[in-house]
Amino acid sequence: QYLNGGVVDTKAFKIVYVAPMKALVQEVVKNFGRRLAPYDLTVRELSGDSTLTRQQIMDTNVIVTTPEKWDIITRKSDDRSYTQMVKLVIIDEIHLLHDSRGPVL
Repeated sequence: QYLNGGVVDTKAFKIVYVAPMKALVQEVVKNFGRRLAPYDLTVRELSGDSTLTRQQIMDTNVIVTTPEKWDIITRKSDDRSYTQMVKLVIIDEIHLLHDSRGPVL
């Protein structure tokens, strides 16, 4: 469904990777960015340290974020068109659900 003539339609979906800490977000962006570049997939950070414009979010395939920032984006944003494009959510360190920040997840 996301292939068009054997080519991935990068405008048709988003992947969200939720990492527990900003330091891990930056590490994942660097690692995934390098690995996914040959597939024309854009990886960007969305955390307290960095904000993306609406256009940058639309142009990004893999959004790597913290639980708190994703919570803000998904609940307090007026425009949810890009969240409706999310087809995969990866939660790193899921065992932290019992942590003090667990309710945000």
